Amino acid sequence: MSRARTWWPIVLALVAAVALLYGVVLPGGYLTWLWVAMVLWAVAAVGWLASLAGRSWPVRLAVPVVSVVTMVVACSGVVGRVLFPLHRSGLEQLATAPLGASHGLYHFSAVWSHGGCVTYVTEDSGMSYFSGLVRCTPGVRPPPRLGDTARDAVIEPLGDDWYAFIVPRSGSQVWGFNPFNVGATTEA
Repeated sequence: MSRARTWWPIVLALVAAVALLYGVVLPGGYLTWLWVAMVLWAVAAVGWLASLAGRSWPVRLAVPVVSVVTMVVACSGVVGRVLFPLHRSGLEQLATAPLGASHGLYHFSAVWSHGGCVTYVTEDSGMSYFSGLVRCTPGVRPPPRLGDTARDAVIEPLGDDWYAFIVPRSGSQVWGFNPFNVGATTEA
């Protein structure tokens, strides 16, 4: 059995891990990147199963360990919470970009101002009907209804007048990955 046959599932699992972690940097996640990660993991799992025979235990355990660790990190929401402060100053400059904008890892389909708050709507949201970030002037809180949704948003303070929000399909987890909630956005 060649070395390439042994190592490609591990490399593919690492690429899938990066895709999944990128997919959850914003509340609601990026649908396209979540699906890419799932497909890559499925292919890596098939390759891993095919390459098990005659391999050492460390090599056999690489794909499952990468998968479990990545899922725990992605589900916890720590990626979004840790990366947000690094992008905060750049996001403040997007407040005047009404047709959507991007900064670093963040891509928004719309940015609008209303009632003392600037709302940044996640582009390609995969785990909620509607999600993103809100920055309000001091003393103002975001309203429970954001945009043209019939449901109230779940809002989490991030500090310095910033908030993360989702209009959930189910549950109320603002950050992180919920594999049972992945689907195309039906309203925005």
